[in-house]
Amino acid sequence: MNKAFIFDMDGVIIDSEAVWGKREKKFLIGLVGEKIYEKIKDHLLGSTTNVIYDLARQNGLTMEKTLFLKKYDEQALLIYSHSTPTNDINKLLEKLFRLNFKIGLVTASRPLWIEAVLKKIRNKNLFEYTLSLAEREDLRPKPYPDGYTETIKKLGSIPEKTIILEDSNKGIQAAKESGAFTICLREHLPSAYISTGADMYIENLNTLITFLDDLKE
Repeated sequence: MNKAFIFDMDGVIIDSEAVWGKREKKFLIGLVGEKIYEKIKDHLLGSTTNVIYDLARQNGLTMEKTLFLKKYDEQALLIYSHSTPTNDINKLLEKLFRLNFKIGLVTASRPLWIEAVLKKIRNKNLFEYTLSLAEREDLRPKPYPDGYTETIKKLGSIPEKTIILEDSNKGIQAAKESGAFTICLREHLPSAYISTGADMYIENLNTLITFLDDLKE
């Protein structure tokens, strides 16, 4: 049975949350209007574009979904062009490979966004399975564990031999409910964000690399 290590993307593999934070409010107010934005703003972190669109529709948005997604894609690609990979991400991937972990990615982001991010990662070929929850209507989004449960199986592992690295509370809940050991990376979270529910909390990836050095088989 394989050992598996599964990443979330935004705020974990790439330092995009700060860039989103600077641009998302202005972008979304322009896209859905200030009244709708105020009603949905607390539900954005860790949500798919489909969830965000549904929330906006429930609160009065009349825009067609195809146009909404097109505008979101344009904004996302701009944001990722200004975002940098998390410090030591390539070092961590190399460490996981040497320790014989099968490596996966589960994210709320769309495939186009995943491609833009992985282009920035030197060791992107070490990801054996990537899953965009935005494109899988048969899988419930985070905080449900569906994406992680499927990815664990795709990597030939079981929850007891899987580690998941997350940042948002929705992601942490999804990871925990999958049965995997769940680590929260706080490095890129907003200063006022309160993380809850993880098995372990780290401030940077170097701490995780040290943890893996000490991890028994």
